[in-house]
Parts: sequence; structure tokens; C-alpha cells
Amino acid sequence: MNIYESTPNEVSIKVNDDKNGYKASKIEFNEEPKYQDVWASILYLVVVVITLVIGGISIPNMKLDMDKGGDNKNRKRGNDNDLSVSDILIMLGCSIVCSGLLTFGYLILMQKFAGKMIIGTFIISIVLNIIYALITFFINPIMGGVMLLFAVIYGLCYFFWRSRIPFAKIMLSTVATVTKKFPATIVFSICGCFVAAVWYTVIGIIMVAALSYLGEKLEGAAYAVYVFLLFSFYFSTQVVNNTVHVTISGLFATYYFCGVVEPGTSHIEINVRNPTMKSFKRAITTSFGSICFGSLIIAVIQTLKALARQARREGSDEGNLLVVILACCAECILQCIGDIIEYFNVYAFTEVAIYGKSYCQAAKDTWTICKSHGIEALINDNLIGNVLSIGSLTIGCLSTVITCALGFLILGVKNVGILVLFGIIAFLIGCMIFSVIAQVINSGVATTFVCICEDPDALRHTKPELWEKVRDTYPSVVL
Repeated sequence: MNIYESTPNEVSIKVNDDKNGYKASKIEFNEEPKYQDVWASILYLVVVVITLVIGGISIPNMKLDMDKGGDNKNRKRGNDNDLSVSDILIMLGCSIVCSGLLTFGYLILMQKFAGKMIIGTFIISIVLNIIYALITFFINPIMGGVMLLFAVIYGLCYFFWRSRIPFAKIMLSTVATVTKKFPATIVFSICGCFVAAVWYTVIGIIMVAALSYLGEKLEGAAYAVYVFLLFSFYFSTQVVNNTVHVTISGLFATYYFCGVVEPGTSHIEINVRNPTMKSFKRAITTSFGSICFGSLIIAVIQTLKALARQARREGSDEGNLLVVILACCAECILQCIGDIIEYFNVYAFTEVAIYGKSYCQAAKDTWTICKSHGIEALINDNLIGNVLSIGSLTIGCLSTVITCALGFLILGVKNVGILVLFGIIAFLIGCMIFSVIAQVINSGVATTFVCICEDPDALRHTKPELWEKVRDTYPSVVL
């Protein structure tokens, strides 16, 4: 199977036997997809090349002040509380392994007890906000009042959204099941994190080198290079993240349209080899321009917001109240616009992944979905997002406890500072590993929701049992 393309008048694919006469789906499997928004792909490649050229010029000329004194002779060996290399590796390994196992366990819980987890995490969120309010009230009464207001808002949301929980339960359980069935989605998400980390490190080194090299010669040129590298950083961030999202969305779309229940069983079979790899191929070829186009918009907003934040800080240091007020307003406006577009892009890129559309066409169709089902999508994302947020916090905390317990009880680490340091590292590792699963779940939920909204009849013929559940919990979307 290749990329999907669709227009409102296209009715062509069969997902059933011909004898059933099913031609209700709007999806056409296009074996020769078109390259969309090629100019955006070229622009991104140009940005990457210019970034590397700047690095090639500035890194060899970067000046580093190295301390070559004889301090090494005066350095004392660590005391008995210092860790050996093997102990450090054991504790880091424990953090990674524990976080991975706990994340997998949380995925199983989402699959088996989706409804209870949605309700439970909502209650936990309310309780945590009340606790935060009580703690911060003694430090800052205003902040305590704000946190208490959040607790009240969570309570009201639960009251008004409780009728939506059954549908969110089905979505979360289904997406978790597909994620377990296709672990390649997790692998691609991990690879995306690795590629992003490497590229961010490269850009960071280039920025330090460029500012060090040009700052002494051309201050204006140094600032221009700084702005460009900042833009390059945000552009690359968005491209990497959105490429992973489009890849995962393509897999879930394949499952939705091609996954058929085998007669007499509950097993769903997909007649497509390596669907995740094929989805990735589409993401980095025919759909890459659309990814770059949407990423460009967010990158520009994030760059402007970073510059506004810098202007606010400089104005505060210089005591210029007018600059601080203007920069603060600009930062706030850009933050709001960026958050809205970034949320909108999740569904726009889902359209790109499913149908292979250009970014503008995907944005138009996404706006149509927002007008008809936008509130339902927002509620569903918040219900499931709450499960993922609490999951990240839980995995991070449990990883911290297990790692610190290993260091204290087994390795005999008595130094509180070392235990705290590795506890923080374990927490960050736990959150990072869980974020991989969270990204897959979020992409899967968005894709499944879009597919159900645009072509519910395909679900009725490929997975009738799931369709019945959707109809019972969200009847308006399948009518």
C-alpha cells in the first residue's frame, strides 16, 4: 500500500469482498503519489546546508580558553562516597531499564484499564492541584489562588466531560493495542529522539563557535548569524518531530483502512508488509515538503518569540519599562498563536499522512473537521493527554525511587548529594522514555479520530465490533 489521496467526490477503494458491494469509503490508494510543497523541502535543505557551512567556517576558528595550569597535581582523589565508573553505569542502566519496563507496564494498563485510568488520573490531577495550592499559598498567596482555581477548573471539566469518557476509553485502548502490535512505531519515535539530540548538539556547538569567532570581528554579522541559527534550531526541531508524527499517523491509518478482522476470530490482519517503514518512506519523500511547510510556520513564530523574550530580559536589565511591556505583549501574543497553530498542525499533518495532501489543502480540511468536531477532539485530547501527563510523572518518580534505592541499599552510596543527582537524572530519563510512548499514543489518537470523522463506514466494514463501540459512545460521528 502506498500513500492515500482523496477528494470529496472520490469513492473507489474496496476493503471487502466484491460480493458485498462495498464502495462507501472515500479513500483511494494512490500508487503514484505526487511530491507536495517541494519548495519547502528545498528551503529546509538550504537552511541545513547554510548551518553546516557556518559551522565549517567558525568551528576551526573557535577560541577556547583552556586552563593549562598545574591544578591537576593539586586535585585530591575522591573520598569513599565517590562512585566508581561501574557504579555510575549500573545506576544509569537501572534508570533506563526501569523506565523502559515501567513504561511498557503503563502501556498495558492503558490497554486493559483505559476507562479507569482516565477517571483515576483526572482525580489525581485535581488532588495534586489542591496540594500545590496549599503548598504555594504559604509562599505566594496569589500563586496558591491560581493553583486552587486550576483544581476547580479540573473538577468542572470532569463534571461536564464525564459523558465523553467512554469514547476516550475506546480510543485510548485501541491505540495502545495497535502500539503493542506494531512496536516499530516506538522504534521510530526513539530514532527521532536520537536524531534530534545529535542535531541539536551540532547546532549548539555551531552557535557557540560562530558567536565566539564573529563576535570579536563583526558584531552585526554575529547577531544575524545568531538569529539564523536560532531559526535553524526551531525549524529542525519541528521537522524531526513532525516527520515522526507523520510516520506514526501513516501506520495507524493503514491499520484503520486495511486492518480486517479475520472471520471467527478477534485477530486483525493487515495485508501490507512493513507498514511503518512504508509510512516513513512517504514521510521523507512525497510528504516531506508538506512537513517542512507546516514546520516553517511554527519555526518563524518560535524564533520571534525567543527574540521577544531576549528583548524583554535586556530591557529589564537596562531598566527600560517601555521595551519590557512591548516585548512582554509580543511574547504573549506569539505564545498564544504558536500554541494554537501547533495544536492545529497535529491534525493537519495527520491529513498529510493519511491522504498525501499539500499542507494548505490539509489545513483547509482540518479546519472543516475543527468546525464540525473541534470540541470533541479537544475534549478527547485533554482526557487522554491527562493520562499521559500523569503517566510521565509516575514513571519519572518510580524510576527515581528505584534508582536511589539501588544506590543506597545495594551499592552502599551514602552521599546525599550523589543520590539526589542520580535521582534527578533518573526522573528525566523516565520522563524522556515515556515521552516516546506518549508521542505514539498522541499521533495514534489524532489519526484514528480523523479517520472516524471522515470515513466511519470504512471502520464498519473492516472492524464491525469496534464500529459498534464507537457508535454506542459517539453516535453523532458515525451517522
